[in-house]
Amino acid sequence: MNLEDQNLEWRLCEAYFSILETNVPSEVSLDIICTVSKISLEEANKIVPNNLMNQRIFFLKILISKLDREVLSELKADINDDTVSSTYDKLLEGLSLRFEKYLQYKQPLINLSKNSKQKIEIFLNVFKENYMFSSNLLTLIEEDQNCGIKILKSIALNIVFTKSLEIFLKDQNKDIDSVIRYLDKNLSDIEDIGLFMGV
Repeated sequence: MNLEDQNLEWRLCEAYFSILETNVPSEVSLDIICTVSKISLEEANKIVPNNLMNQRIFFLKILISKLDREVLSELKADINDDTVSSTYDKLLEGLSLRFEKYLQYKQPLINLSKNSKQKIEIFLNVFKENYMFSSNLLTLIEEDQNCGIKILKSIALNIVFTKSLEIFLKDQNKDIDSVIRYLDKNLSDIEDIGLFMGV
């Protein structure tokens, strides 16, 4: 995909989430997204799926990919010369930073997953993105590792993140302090299990 199409995608994505910020329409039509983003319907139709469920997943994946790239880039800069922090601390920092990025989109994410069916659909469709983030995070922090162990760790991190995401979406606070406490506890539990199993 060329840079112009990527820019169009992001502008449409921003428009979509800005609409979800202010209200919870039963449908967000492509016409409305185009009006808000000031992109023609003809241009949008070339890159956006026709089905409304597919549109939700389409825009969510764009958002997650962009935020995850930012998180990994910022974390890389933070830990580049860090020889003091443990692997655990770096993983916690990476996952915490991810929630900080999500915080600015919290209301739209809540509105996007209002009922259990939507939550399940979204979870199943973005599982790959969450797994890839966990895998890339581990690669950044622990360069040389066994492929099988890395897969297990990525799945474990994905589970920790998903459980913490539930708290994030339910929490009424404007910060992520309670989410980080929950994240810290679950990450610690997973680490204890991993140490017990020799992973």
